[in-house]
Amino acid sequence: MPRKIKTTIVALSTPRGVGAISIIRLSGPKSLELAQKLTRNTKTFSPNTVQYARVWIAERFLDEIMLTYFRAPHSYTGEDVIEISCHGSLYIVELIIDLCVKFGAVPAKPGEFTQRAFLNGKIDLLRAESIADLIASKTQSAHRESSRQLLGDGAECFQRLKKKIIQLISTLELELDFSDQEITFAPHEQIETEIHSLINDIYVLMKTYSYGKIVRTGLFTPIVGPPNSGKSSLFNALLHEERVIVSPIPGTTRDTIEESIQKDGYQFRLVDTAGLHNTDETIESAGISRSLKTIQLADLLLFVIDARACLAEFQEIIPAKISNMIIIINKSDITDPFTISKLQNELSRYKTIIVSAKERVGIRELTTLMVDYVKAQQPSEEDFILTQKRHYIALKKMCKFLKNAKASSKRLITSEMIVIDLRLALSCLDELLGKTTNDDILNNIFQNFCIGK
Repeated sequence: MPRKIKTTIVALSTPRGVGAISIIRLSGPKSLELAQKLTRNTKTFSPNTVQYARVWIAERFLDEIMLTYFRAPHSYTGEDVIEISCHGSLYIVELIIDLCVKFGAVPAKPGEFTQRAFLNGKIDLLRAESIADLIASKTQSAHRESSRQLLGDGAECFQRLKKKIIQLISTLELELDFSDQEITFAPHEQIETEIHSLINDIYVLMKTYSYGKIVRTGLFTPIVGPPNSGKSSLFNALLHEERVIVSPIPGTTRDTIEESIQKDGYQFRLVDTAGLHNTDETIESAGISRSLKTIQLADLLLFVIDARACLAEFQEIIPAKISNMIIIINKSDITDPFTISKLQNELSRYKTIIVSAKERVGIRELTTLMVDYVKAQQPSEEDFILTQKRHYIALKKMCKFLKNAKASSKRLITSEMIVIDLRLALSCLDELLGKTTNDDILNNIFQNFCIGK
């Protein structure tokens, strides 16, 4: 049921700044009344029609506008909505919003228009989240996954799980109704098998989160290695700009510096780091400590070494975890082929590539390797992919209750106990879909939206 909301909200819905036009949005029971006061229009505006009008402040003409009225419930929020397209002057925008507030509107909070759409039953919580992700998408892959969610793929996936749990609960509760007659509608082995199948389905879904997180936030890609191995040069080469200072003096980089690049529809969050080595210098030690932290957090690690170095010089600092690491043998332009070949053979257990960051040689091949690494993580294109941590946590809780239900069935515990855990699993899905989500969770979700959406 839609919630009755008494306030009318107002906000700028286009980016703040000077432009050809700006769009101001009103939503709530007084939207039409406020529009008539703004324009001094005594006639009712026609719904779903763009209409020309003028805005006045006292007796002074302020601007010519195009006004669109969406009558409830046929609007984005499910309420009366007015959208005002005015000239993109900050002065004009601020005066129109001030007038709306003077006439009774209140400034909208971040995501409040979309929150009202959710509360009024226009969209479910999954679609609401996908709208924020769609707005924030910076790459083709991020756009693709948020679009799928917006079109309802996520809701369909979770509804299928919900349907299976409801069927199990219905079967067990039917048995309870006929318990005095000792009628069994499904043996415990069958119940156990069906719960096990559900758990497997959820695990398959949860495994997609590591890829979904990469798609949503980008691949965290630190560039690490010994001092003066060419990390900053590689950072600049990948960015195609001189972003950081390059010096032959070891220890030039003392802090982490992050920039993003896009390759083949994926975002890589590159981080230039301080060189890894033993030092007593306080500031340099702090930088190295940060470098070590980035290694732990890395989705993909680029470990840079000087092609002229011998293995003993850096072997101790190579991270033990190698599945997500590419070793870049740098400075190939000033190293003889025999030395490079010898080093490459010694590193044969690792994924390596030879480059010259200074001369930009091998950089294209390196980015291809980076993209290939991401693509190898990608689930089947038909599979729905988790991109939200909230969804992952809800499914994890759900698995816990399903495991309890499975254990109860295995130990031949009464159907009442199995049903209790199945209902708790169902409540996790309802929370995920927004059927029973509390206000704290809702506020946390919508506060991450931009104002005006």
